[in-house]
Amino acid sequence: MEIIMRIYAAYNGKFGERVIGNLINYKNFCISCDKLCIFCRDDKSLNLANSIIGIYAQPSNLPVYIEEPAKYMPSSLPENDVLLAINLHPDIISELPGLAKDAGTSLIIAPVEEPGWLSAGLNNQIKEKCEKLGIVFTAPKPFCSLKKGGGPLIDHFIEHFKIGFPGLKLGVKNNSIATVQVLCSQPCGCAYFVAQKLKNVPVDDKLNEVISQAHHAYPCTASMERDTELKDTILHKAGYIIREAVHHALSIENYR
Repeated sequence: MEIIMRIYAAYNGKFGERVIGNLINYKNFCISCDKLCIFCRDDKSLNLANSIIGIYAQPSNLPVYIEEPAKYMPSSLPENDVLLAINLHPDIISELPGLAKDAGTSLIIAPVEEPGWLSAGLNNQIKEKCEKLGIVFTAPKPFCSLKKGGGPLIDHFIEHFKIGFPGLKLGVKNNSIATVQVLCSQPCGCAYFVAQKLKNVPVDDKLNEVISQAHHAYPCTASMERDTELKDTILHKAGYIIREAVHHALSIENYR
């Protein structure tokens, strides 16, 4: 029997809304294909609303420094397995591990889609807090870089929610992509759109251009600001990730 993972989502901004939208797969979540939509997401298994046991939307216009973060936070969290902490104020996210421990949280995921979301110092601080409390902490940059192999909790999260590093199953006929299936999508849902754009595309030296065009046509929320750790933009990293996923599905090396 599959073990259901319960998510509590604490977020600020449009990316958090998009991740939640992808998880519950509400009607018209993806409108990128417009009138050419073939309803590839019309699948009841993509609706994981029952796994989301609570949502906290951070108040807007918070001060730069918060002396009493508790004033802006829930007094407690419902019991959960995974806490998503998306683009939260530094003083608020710093307080989350304590609340998470009381709620039985096993895994905290704090994705970084913009360089300013989680500084290296704050990342280390939260990681140390979580280690002391027995909570696994990860901060994928971007969220779609989250891969299996980071431990059983992360692996189970990816398997259950089918989000993280994208996974595709592609069928090739006459050297063109004939069939596509999304096994795992980026948390924003981009893989479903890219998969449709790959149909009937030749597997040749122009494939990367098609992948890039599809990725840029979808509303990827990763930042175009240069990140000092990546030495590139997070948006470009997201582009490399979907390219790698397609090439892996086709068993092509040298994806960059």
